[in-house]
Amino acid sequence: MERRQIIMLVIVILVIIALKVLNDKYADRVETENKKTIKILDEEGQVEGIAEKFDEGLRSAEEQTGNIIENATTFVSDQVSRASESVTNVVIKNTTQNIVNQIEKLPENNQTQIKELICK
Repeated sequence: MERRQIIMLVIVILVIIALKVLNDKYADRVETENKKTIKILDEEGQVEGIAEKFDEGLRSAEEQTGNIIENATTFVSDQVSRASESVTNVVIKNTTQNIVNQIEKLPENNQTQIKELICK
């Protein structure tokens, strides 16, 4: 082979080696960037996961709050109803008892007239 061909062959081999080294460095840089991208995506995924968990927690708290309010409203309504009934019963009992006592104090013929009027 001629000297010129040998020099060209060496230059081609050196260029191939240089391209291989540059390619390896580029591949390493791309791999590092990919790892960073994957890490960022993982972190964003974790953030999204945390946000979803937070949203679920809020929804659950809202539901529980709604249930508590509903139960409290029902309880208060029932208690007010019972208290109202109790007060009504006491008032009616005391009022009727007072009326009966007053009627008993009347003479017999007036009592008879009142009984007839009430029983109509």
